[in-house]
Formats: sequence, structure tokens, C-alpha cells
Amino acid sequence: MLPIVSLKKSVYFLLRVGRTSAVNSRFFSTNSPNLRKRGSINDLTTQDRLLQLSTSIRQPSDAKLIAEIHKFNTNQSIRQQARSLGIKDKLFKEISTNFLQRVLAKEIPHCSLNELPLGYQSKEGPDHMNRVLFQAFIDYAEPFLPKETVNKIRSLRKLSDLRFPSEWFPAARGMQRKINLHVGPTNSGKTYQALKRLEVAKSGLYCGPLRLLAHEIFARMNEKGITCNLLTGEEKREISPDARLTSSTVEMASLGKLLDVAVIDEIQMIADRDRGWAWTQAFLGLKAKQIHLCGEEAAVPLIEKLCRDLGEEVVVNRYERLTPYSVSDKTLRADLSKVEKGDCVIAFSRGGIFDVKRTIEAVTDLKCAVIYGGLPPETRALQAKAFNDPDSGFDVLVASDAIGMGLNLNIKRIIFRDLLKFDGKELRYISFPQVKQIAGRAGRFGTIHDNGIVTTLYSRDLDYIKEAIASPIVPLEMAGLQPTVDILELFALQMPEESFSGLLEKFEDLASKIADMLEEVPLKLRDRYQFVTAPVNTKSEVSMKTIKLLAQKFNQKKAYSLNELVKLPYQCPFNESGLEELEETHKQIILYMWLSTRYPDTFITVQDKAIEIKIRCERLIDEGLKLLRDPSSFNRKRIFSVSK
Repeated sequence: MLPIVSLKKSVYFLLRVGRTSAVNSRFFSTNSPNLRKRGSINDLTTQDRLLQLSTSIRQPSDAKLIAEIHKFNTNQSIRQQARSLGIKDKLFKEISTNFLQRVLAKEIPHCSLNELPLGYQSKEGPDHMNRVLFQAFIDYAEPFLPKETVNKIRSLRKLSDLRFPSEWFPAARGMQRKINLHVGPTNSGKTYQALKRLEVAKSGLYCGPLRLLAHEIFARMNEKGITCNLLTGEEKREISPDARLTSSTVEMASLGKLLDVAVIDEIQMIADRDRGWAWTQAFLGLKAKQIHLCGEEAAVPLIEKLCRDLGEEVVVNRYERLTPYSVSDKTLRADLSKVEKGDCVIAFSRGGIFDVKRTIEAVTDLKCAVIYGGLPPETRALQAKAFNDPDSGFDVLVASDAIGMGLNLNIKRIIFRDLLKFDGKELRYISFPQVKQIAGRAGRFGTIHDNGIVTTLYSRDLDYIKEAIASPIVPLEMAGLQPTVDILELFALQMPEESFSGLLEKFEDLASKIADMLEEVPLKLRDRYQFVTAPVNTKSEVSMKTIKLLAQKFNQKKAYSLNELVKLPYQCPFNESGLEELEETHKQIILYMWLSTRYPDTFITVQDKAIEIKIRCERLIDEGLKLLRDPSSFNRKRIFSVSK
């Protein structure tokens, strides 16, 4: 099977066989895979771009590294981890002193001064290095530890060994499934072909990346007279208990039912840091005679390798674009007045998107729809609909990379305003695959924009776009994996005094922010696991406070309605801050709905009422976006209320 490397909260990754060492694999997995590939920023020949990145990839000096190594056995976090495994402080100090001497003498595998910087230069700084050292320390210490401590460590390692995830799904392994992989770029018809198979199935399941796509397939099938139920994290709609088909988000894929056909969309998401586990779980666990995987060419080697390990046949079907697109040599030369009807301008920050919108509307007679990641998917769909409708009055789309999935858009020309995107710590160039995915939105089969065009706002960026689009496909090398609650329960039995976030830290090497937030709320492990895996943006203070509040309500066994949690305004927001508040409110609504499907006795607002509130919030956001103008010229009288 494939070796496994831990990444972040509740997520593991399988790496392709052939990596040189665990340390190298760890470094590879904590950065974009493209940073180590041909066609990445590191591989650019343009000297100025290399200089821009030099500060982020500089290795520490040997002196600094040695100083960090010497801090290992005085690090309080490391000492606490050792205590939790039964290694007392005095014994830890004795063994770790000898261990560090061996490290500096280059006698410990993967811990030489040449290899440790691979971890140290990553975004996590010395924390990564300390985790590598701690794992090596445990191996080194074993001969010197009491027998009961060694047995405990071995038991914990056995429980946290996820190298054979296929064994979690024995029912699926008992079948001889046929795997069909449909791959191609945007606008190639790959998903259409898979859905045609689903339509004629006696029983089947669609697994999509977004609740919006699950809704779309649900509606499409029922309109064709094919009875189809809906199941997402927030919503369940049963047209008939005997429905042939179910449309769901991939996280909600039912693994217990025997099916004729299953379609898993956007299979390249299997490598996603946060959600990849759901694609892996669906792929490994679905009991379907035929499984149709749809996605990008980059997924082919990984899926073929997984199928070989499973002993299952895979047939790869490749599709070409139905409409061509090309890179124009003519840029806008920093002049947004050259934007035309049907254009889509790409920016990678919320503020940048609104700046572009205001500028275009100020220097032209065009109106802009907007799409970005912070918007609810339903609002993105409404904005896309307005842009696609030639009579809506919205002529231009200003968007982030959120247009890359789940939306049908009639775009004539893609214009990259930005190439740098903030990754949470610093600005980085978007990867070549990201460029290709966005550029692929130019032109759409069956519309007036058959031939798409791609260009940039600034001439200096055009060469990068050309290089990205001409670059070879970078194959995926990893698939997400998440430990089940049953595994964590067994793990917890070995460490009864450990906190939940501590369990995750021992299990994965990284603590969960949500688990930390909920640590003081007394919950059973299974319930805590549910709350930790809820759809929460850990960067949002509002979302983090909300999950804690809802956990407290659940613990108190108090009935709690959605109207107690959120209060919607009666009028559309007229500025960006008002919009942002509504976007946060929508996230609260989605979180409440997600929990209400699991704990209806506490979160008592019925689904139809919650959907009504959700839709009203989405309409407020949509109308606010449509009315948003330059604040200096905004007419407050135009604000109107959205009917309940």
C-alpha cells in the first residue's frame, strides 16, 4: 500500500510510492506540490520572480539549526507529549540528551543537518522539525523505556497506522467493482457522459463537491421524470422512499446501500488538504457495481495506482474541449476602460474584487456581477445567472478562483488582474494548474462565445500565463484520509486523561483549532467528533464563537431555534461591511442546519423554515451586491427590503 503522511486536523495523505524519505514527504505535503515540479515558481527562469520568492525559501544556517535542536529537550510541548506516553521527566532528560548527541553526530536516520531544514523552512517553522525529531526520539528511546510504556506506544502506533484504509470497507472489497474514469478539461463533456449512465441505472448515487451541484442534479433528474432524492450536510429532501437515485454532497455519500451506478464528481479533489478524505472515503467505500469518476487528467496516475492496490479494473475515458480558447498577445495595458461586455476580470481578494467593480462601473457604462469564495454558493449562482442573462443589465463578471468549479458561465474573455494570492501568511503566485482551471472558463460550447480568449490586465504578467497554459499536467500524488470516530474512540481508551485536541495531536501531530475551542465544553467523544468536523471557518471569529455557543446549547440539552441565533435585517446592505456581516450570518445558518440534521432535539427549527431563512439571507446578499456602487455616488433611497 501507500505510505501515509499526516498534514492537518483530521486529515491524512497517502503519498505515491517512491518518495525518498519521510522527511521529504512531509515537506512536500506541507507546500503546494507544484513548488517542487517543473513549471512552478521555483522553476521559473525569470530572475525577478526568483528574487521575490527567495526570502520564503531560504534555509536556516547550521548555527541556527543546531540552536533549535538543542532546545528540543527543554521544549514544554515536547515534554508534555513524552509525559502523556508515560515517559517521566528524569528519564526523558537522560534519553533525550543522548539522542541529541546522536542527532548532531548524524547517527539518527532522517535527522541530519541536511535533511532537517526541509521541515524547518516550511510554513510551520521549527514546529515541523520538532515533530520529526520527536518521532525519531520515540524510536531511539524504545530500548531504554519500561515494558509497559513500550507496549502503550506500540498500541497507539498500531491504532494510528492508517496505511490500509481499504480494509475499513470490507463490503466494498467483497465486490468486483468496475471503475470508469472520465477526464478532461473544463467544457469537455466528461461529467455529462457519466450522468447519462446514471440516468439509466436501476439504482444510483451522484456525489458532488458542492451542495449547489447536488441541488442541480437533484432538480435535473426529477425534471426528466427520474425520481431522485437529495442529501447534503444541511438538507434532506425525500421525493420517494423508493427513489432510484440520490444526489448528495460527497461527504454525505451513503456507503451502506448496494448500488448499480455511482458518480463521483471532481475526483481531483481527492488531493484537497481539507476535504480530500471525503473523496477517498467515497471511492474506497461505495458498494456500486460501476463507479464513474469525473475530473482532471492530473488524477489518472493516482487513481490507477489505487485501483491496482484494490485489485479493481479501471477504464480511462479522455475528452477534449468542445470549444477552443487561446491566449491573446494583446493585454489591457492597465486600462480597465478597455473591459467589454462578456469579460471576466480575475482578482484574488475580496477588496480587490470590489475595487475592480467600482473602477469598471466608474469608467464605463458597464455593470458588474461578482463571485468570490466568501459568498454563499447559492448567491454565486444568482450572480452567475445575472451575468449570463443578456437582458439583466449585468455585462461583466469580476471574480476570484471561485469560478473554477460548479458554475456555468458564458465568458468571452478571461482577464487576469492578479497573479499573486494570499495563502494565509504571504502572497504567492497562483499555480499553473490554477491558471489552467480559471483560463478554461473562457468560451462555452453552445453559446455566442464559442472561442474563448485569455489575457491579462498588465503586460508584465502575460508571459506567466502563456507559460502556465503551455506547461505539462502535474499528476496528483496524494489522497486525503480521515480517521473514523471508531478509531479515535479506541485511541482514547489508551489515553483516558488526554484532552480531545491532545488526542488529535498525538494521532496526527497537529491539534485542531475547533477541538481547542470546544475543550471546556463537556461532550462525549462521538459528539465532540461531530462538532469538530462541522463546516466551520476557523479563521472567522464569528464562526468559532458560534460553534462554541451551539456546543454549549447541546451540552445543556436546551432547545435552540435558528431565530435565536441569527437576526436578519429587513433591508439590503449598502456597503461592503454590511455584506460581510451577512456572509458571516449565512455561515451561521449553514452551521445550524448542519447540526440540526444530526441533533434535531436541540436545534429545533424545522428544515423548511431554516431553508426559508437561508434563502432570505441569500437574496439580501445578492441584492446588496447588485446595488453596491461607489459609496460617494450611492443613493440610499434605492435600498429596498427583501420580502420574507
